[in-house]
Amino acid sequence: MSRSRSRSSAGSDHGDRLEPQLLRAATNNDLAALERITQLARQKGQLNPAFLGIGLVKSCERGCIEATQYLLKEGASVEVGGNRAPPIFRAVERNNVQIVKLLLDAGASPEFRDKEGRTALMTAAWKNQWHVLQLLITRGADVNARDNRKRNILHNLAADKQCDWGDDVVNLLLRTSCQLDARDDLGRTPLHWACTTGKTHFAKLLLSRPQGCPTNYIHATELRNKTALHLATAHDREDVVELLLEYGADVNARSDGGWTPFHNACDKGCEKIVRILLEAGADFNSQLLNGMTPLHLAAQAGHTDVVKCLLEQPSLRRRTRDTFGSTPFLRAAQFKRKDIVHLLAPFNHIEALSADAEGACKGFDATIVDFGNFHNENRVRRVSVYELLYGRDPKNPRKQAVTTLPANVKASEFRWIHLPANNMAWVEALMTKSFIEEGASDVEGFKGLEKSFGHQHRGQRPHSHFMRPLCQSTPRSVRGKDEVEREEESKPLEKSPLPQVVINGPVITKPAEYSPTPLKKRETGLSKDSYSQDDDSASGRKSKAKHKNSTNNKSGKDNPKNDRNKSSGHGPDNKHARSVTPHLARDLSFAAKSNICVFMPYLHFETAQSQQKMQQTIKQAETFVSAPQPGLTRASTRDEMLIRAHINSSTASLHVRRTLDQFFYPNIDTETRDSDQVVYRYQTRWTEHKAKDPKIFMVDQLWMWVLGKNLIVTSFPQRWEQPKNDPLNVLDGIIEDINSKTREPVRSVYELATVITGRCSGMFDRHRMGDEDYQFLDMFESCIGTATDRETVLFREFNVASAQASEWLKHHRRIKRSIVESISNKDDEPESSSDKEEESQPLFVDKLLDIGQETDLLAEAKDIRDELNMIRTVLEYQKQVLQDLQDAICEIYYDENRSQNDIKKKFREQQRNIDMHVKDVDRMDKQTERIYNSITDLLDLKQKHANAFEARFARDQAAGTAKQGKTIMMFTIVTIVFLPLSFIASFFAINVAEFPHDDQSGNTNMPLSYVSRYIFGIGFSISIPLILLALSVDDIRLGSREAMRRIREWRLTRSPSTKDAHNRDISHASMTTTMTTKQQRMITQELEIQRILCRSKASSTRRPSEDELDDYFGNGLLPVATRNTHASSAAAGGPRSSMHTYRSMGHSSRVERGGEKGFRFG
Repeated sequence: MSRSRSRSSAGSDHGDRLEPQLLRAATNNDLAALERITQLARQKGQLNPAFLGIGLVKSCERGCIEATQYLLKEGASVEVGGNRAPPIFRAVERNNVQIVKLLLDAGASPEFRDKEGRTALMTAAWKNQWHVLQLLITRGADVNARDNRKRNILHNLAADKQCDWGDDVVNLLLRTSCQLDARDDLGRTPLHWACTTGKTHFAKLLLSRPQGCPTNYIHATELRNKTALHLATAHDREDVVELLLEYGADVNARSDGGWTPFHNACDKGCEKIVRILLEAGADFNSQLLNGMTPLHLAAQAGHTDVVKCLLEQPSLRRRTRDTFGSTPFLRAAQFKRKDIVHLLAPFNHIEALSADAEGACKGFDATIVDFGNFHNENRVRRVSVYELLYGRDPKNPRKQAVTTLPANVKASEFRWIHLPANNMAWVEALMTKSFIEEGASDVEGFKGLEKSFGHQHRGQRPHSHFMRPLCQSTPRSVRGKDEVEREEESKPLEKSPLPQVVINGPVITKPAEYSPTPLKKRETGLSKDSYSQDDDSASGRKSKAKHKNSTNNKSGKDNPKNDRNKSSGHGPDNKHARSVTPHLARDLSFAAKSNICVFMPYLHFETAQSQQKMQQTIKQAETFVSAPQPGLTRASTRDEMLIRAHINSSTASLHVRRTLDQFFYPNIDTETRDSDQVVYRYQTRWTEHKAKDPKIFMVDQLWMWVLGKNLIVTSFPQRWEQPKNDPLNVLDGIIEDINSKTREPVRSVYELATVITGRCSGMFDRHRMGDEDYQFLDMFESCIGTATDRETVLFREFNVASAQASEWLKHHRRIKRSIVESISNKDDEPESSSDKEEESQPLFVDKLLDIGQETDLLAEAKDIRDELNMIRTVLEYQKQVLQDLQDAICEIYYDENRSQNDIKKKFREQQRNIDMHVKDVDRMDKQTERIYNSITDLLDLKQKHANAFEARFARDQAAGTAKQGKTIMMFTIVTIVFLPLSFIASFFAINVAEFPHDDQSGNTNMPLSYVSRYIFGIGFSISIPLILLALSVDDIRLGSREAMRRIREWRLTRSPSTKDAHNRDISHASMTTTMTTKQQRMITQELEIQRILCRSKASSTRRPSEDELDDYFGNGLLPVATRNTHASSAAAGGPRSSMHTYRSMGHSSRVERGGEKGFRFG
């Protein structure tokens, strides 16, 4: 009670409480006070190990050795209950080796754990207390003990961020059995933590352990499959990375998600580590599971130095897309990384182009057409593709030589850029350039444009790569007010409402010659919005404002026509016009809400010689080695350079021109089919239509992108070595259409799109062309007409030959008589021998049996139908694409509250032209189908006629064969008769003494009666049985077999042991006699089939005898007769009549008859 009272007191009666006194004495190392308090506690009954343990904890904490010894001697407890730390923990924390030793000698356990699960050994190592650590290890402390996070002592040392311990502690631990490959709850080893915290020396000590490291220790992975190198690169530990690579770490190891150490380094942006890993062989093109490459990570994180380091690698894939469809360029734009956007732009990587690719870019010319109020100035330019995509301004290399947007051209409203080949590399470079010039803000819209390339059909052959026909609309991001104001400032206010294009002036090839100085200032201001690095933004705005004012003043004085337009409200950029027609102002101030992408096939042509050159160049390019080698010549023309540069690239960006068969059969070799087109045959087969350079049908592709309201990009191929003054040049035809004085001027990019699709879809419009060399559909009709005439001639010839055959059959009904007459008349009329030979072998037979012309015509009709079907497929694709394009444009017009009548009218005209061509193709296909069916019927008639003649000849031959058989039988009988007679006669010719002679007269001649008696008697006695045997040999054989069967049955019935088996045979026979009528009908049908087969064989060969038939069918399965059949057979005369009944039906199988049991299987 007194103790309880002392604890509950407010502290006034301290003299009565022993615990505070004990703590003070232990703290001061006062042995006298300790003895006094011990005696007093013993008197009060409070002395116990727990009471003394309180003082022991304090003495160990203060380092009082004497007090500790005294308390331990008095029996103080070395363990403390509750959550308080035991005395040994206090001693270890104070690095008091003697007290630790005293405690251990007193029985203190070194394995006691605190609330976090750590032991005294861990505390000693963490405090860098080598002596205490050695003492604990010597006294048996567990070096592999784990705390609550499953970390051992090495884990805790490696994960410590302060790193106050020395090498002696680590070396001491490494000499023990401490596990280096132990894993904590994160699956990490001490090496993982050392690499994470950057302890290079500690990691080296772990890797160079005297006892050796565990197997694959450096490749150990944690729960997410990260290696030590992953963690070192993720925490920018440059020294640790070098150490790990020195010890053989896998530089391309993959963790969850496909991350490599190189991915982590690029994501963190440490250029030094990136270069170290590159030197160690890191795969800089490796992709995560989501498709992202290290360039993706560095670009989106904005690590410019790392991106530059990656771009130094020649084999870096810059255009790789992740699973979200984003390239590194798009990632940088999405995260607003302006510097990296410029770094990844194609025009900054000209060195990546091969020699052939650069030569092709410089060899081909792109066409740029600006639409607007240009009066008599020329705004149709042709610049090289290289200058358009990669060219720099010679005065300011930081600027592009040619911009894609029309904002830098005075009085320009929108622009059309055309690329002369279906090359995805060129299109992507142009799209990227336009995207950067717009400010690289519409990331989703640009991503949608790039996704359109995913509609590419890929195959193993060069002509297997093409864009599937489609028209789709992709949304654009909404532009802000600031962007609109900047665009308003960069454009002149007065423009003509009717944009025009003039192509009569000279072609301007350098942008510096047509861009005046003030426009360059506006271009500078635009490039500032387009991620330019120019910092002089204020001056750029001032120059814009000045130019705007000067433009307003000039237009007000010198252009009264524009003033009238402004007053009438037609000027699209007029401020006054905005109040009258606000939707027009909105149309021109804000970009369109969507982009339009079109892929459409259309028909074109190529000369056969040029097409063969193109195919030969493709074959050479497929085997061409990009590295220069002796003996390999460079491409001589721009077409060859284009094919060599892109046909074997990994992306297969170039889509070559395809023939009609390559369009329809993209996965087969069509070389033979290409040289056998209907158009080609028409121009080479007939003399009156023979062309100097025959042409073949081609199917080209129109690629078109409508980007907002001020830019439209097209791409379609030109002919091989494009000749000048080509009447079917698509590009020249479009320019001619938009410059025509008979039609309204093109007002927008959407109207221009309809002009382009109209020219491509109506390329072979009969009303548009006058040269018959290009009327390909007329060539099809001529071929169909020629085939119709040939079919009529062949049918007429068949009718004549059939009539001749009928007339010939009337005079040759008996072959024998005709043969006799021909033989008898051979000597009388020698001059008509040739006529008789012709009569015996008539010419109409050859005409009836020869089907070569019919099969040729059939093949030609099939080719015509096949190619018509291909043309119809192209037209159907065009209808589908045009309908989708109409819907997309009308949807845009509807959102802008614009009238759709004009655009629908234009599309209806195009659809009407295509429908007209489809009807022509269907009409020609039906005509060809009738020809095909007629030829098929003619071949069927010839086949039937030939079958009839063959049957007639076979019947005559069978009749002749039967007569020959009778003749042979007659001579056989004569031989049988006279052979014995001649033998006996020759026997009597021998001078035999036993023959009767007249000894008196000496006459050796025998009497006639004597000789005749023996000759005829013996001869007839031999020949007559033989003749009967020859005539009845079949009956004798059947009789013998029947007798043998009866004997076997008699033996079975006589044997008692086989009585049961005999009864089973009887029951089986009874069952077989109860066959259904359906089974009998099936047997009858089989017999009829056998009879027909026997007759067909007999018509062409000798008729087999009954013995041969019996031998052939002897082991076959015979039909089982019913009781009625058996009765009828017995009534007709037994087995012989039954056999004759079957033979009369044409069945030659062996039949066996058996008593009351019916037929059996023989």
